[in-house]
Amino acid sequence: MGVSNRNLDWVVLGLLVVAWGSAFALLKVAVTDIPPVWTSVGRLWVATAVLWLICAARGERTPPLSVARVSPWPWYLVLGLVGLAAPFMLFATAAASLPSAVNAICNGASPVFTVALAHFVLADERLTFRRALGVAMGFVGLVVLVGPRLQGGVTVEAAALGLSITAAALYAASNVITRKAPTVSPTAGALMMCGSGAVLATIGALVIAGPPPLPPIGAAAAVVTLGVFSTGLGTVGYVWLIQRRGPVFTSMAIYLVPLWATAVGVGLMGERPGWTAFAALALVLGGVALTTARRRA
Repeated sequence: MGVSNRNLDWVVLGLLVVAWGSAFALLKVAVTDIPPVWTSVGRLWVATAVLWLICAARGERTPPLSVARVSPWPWYLVLGLVGLAAPFMLFATAAASLPSAVNAICNGASPVFTVALAHFVLADERLTFRRALGVAMGFVGLVVLVGPRLQGGVTVEAAALGLSITAAALYAASNVITRKAPTVSPTAGALMMCGSGAVLATIGALVIAGPPPLPPIGAAAAVVTLGVFSTGLGTVGYVWLIQRRGPVFTSMAIYLVPLWATAVGVGLMGERPGWTAFAALALVLGGVALTTARRRA
């Protein structure tokens, strides 16, 4: 039974990689006609609606809204800001002047931040040499994979770089906070997180970009797909996996996402990766194996 449960953890991690990795293509479609900040708002509201329907169908209810210390709501309100609204806004703003490869590398710093933060906050996530080596290998593999896209005199704005790195740090904080938060069902937790994130993101979008434009059907469909899969169902898997295996294991999805995107390019677009892609594959998979391997008693 234990082996089956561990296999299920990897299946859910793989589904997260597919959901999050496929989001990049959908984002390119959406932001062509919708401002990035409103794309973030739209996907959060779609995710909230989908999760509410799932909870209703399952007969689940979120805990009564309360700011008491024993209530999970304060935790998930913070998670809506730190794990969804704020990083979505920061990455969207940075993407306007930052190459996607640089954004990917900055996002890849999230597992590094997660391991460091978890070491000081979570008693069962102490940093070991093997885990540190695994995280370092994964990050190097990510740089090897996306590094060739930076050739040709890429200009990086310091302000945009700071926004992207801050977003990665917020993701790391969200990973640890989710583990510390009072336990609720993954679906209810995802609904609380997405709902609060949607409200906060809407306020931010109104301040930053003003009222949203009326999007064409193609862009709207991309936002709906993002909301249903990458944000809605993806957040359910995210909460479930962190509750079971912890923030460090879950953060490894960040390293696997670019590999999925590369595989999609090879399978659907006829791309031919060079030797660096295979070197990156070896580094990332080796790093994930070292980081996620459980110590034997």
